[in-house]
Amino acid sequence: MLKVCNITAGYRSERPVLKDVSLEVKKGEFYALLGPNGSGKTTFIKAILDPKQLKMKGNVEIAGKEARQYSKDELARVTAVLSQEHAVSLDFTVEQIVLLGRYPYQGKGLFNTYKKEDYAIVDECLEKTNCMAFKHKYFQDLSGGEKQRVLLAKALAQSPQLLFLDEPTNHLDIKHSIELLNLLKELQLNNELTIVAILHDLNLASLYADRLALLKDGQKIAEGDEHLLLDESLLKSVYGVDLISSLHPVMGKPQISFIPAYVKA
Repeated sequence: MLKVCNITAGYRSERPVLKDVSLEVKKGEFYALLGPNGSGKTTFIKAILDPKQLKMKGNVEIAGKEARQYSKDELARVTAVLSQEHAVSLDFTVEQIVLLGRYPYQGKGLFNTYKKEDYAIVDECLEKTNCMAFKHKYFQDLSGGEKQRVLLAKALAQSPQLLFLDEPTNHLDIKHSIELLNLLKELQLNNELTIVAILHDLNLASLYADRLALLKDGQKIAEGDEHLLLDESLLKSVYGVDLISSLHPVMGKPQISFIPAYVKA
């Protein structure tokens, strides 16, 4: 579904943020990008979806076609991004927000309007994300967790094959983080949705992702399934903190315990 070959990218040619990064994400896979701040995770998504902002070398393929060959609207029909809640500032209703996801399917006529099919897809996406109850409420009146679900519904309204998530649980408490990831995992498994997610919480990444990549200083340091997170020396070198990795008592997947400095004092 996504093939990235030898991407070097940044905002200035002499100082690349990403350095010769290659990876491949299979159809229907949940792939997590991990790494400390400044490791190049967000730049990686920009290099795929909006490379004109960057000085870039390398090649990106999406669904078997070079990314540069897609028009803007064509790319928006294949891919979508779950943005952060602060990206929406206008006082729209939930239905109006989600309807924006149908924009790539609209014609270019002066009086173009949304069709019955668009409204039907909006309702379907509201149902999938458990947002139908506040369809007519204003977006700004919702809680943080509700806002993220609405923005996910908007992304799903684009009918994407590939969904990018840039820190989707940012600013969410643990309950709403798990609810959102449960919903994403369900969409992945039931709809063969391919997900590429930037995550900061290693424990949640271990529980929900099929494969993981560790980035540091713009380079891919390691890649594999969740068992990658059992390598304590690797994680210490990437994050620069003391930690212990053990297995989840129910899932049998790695869970990380961080050791604060005062314990060793």
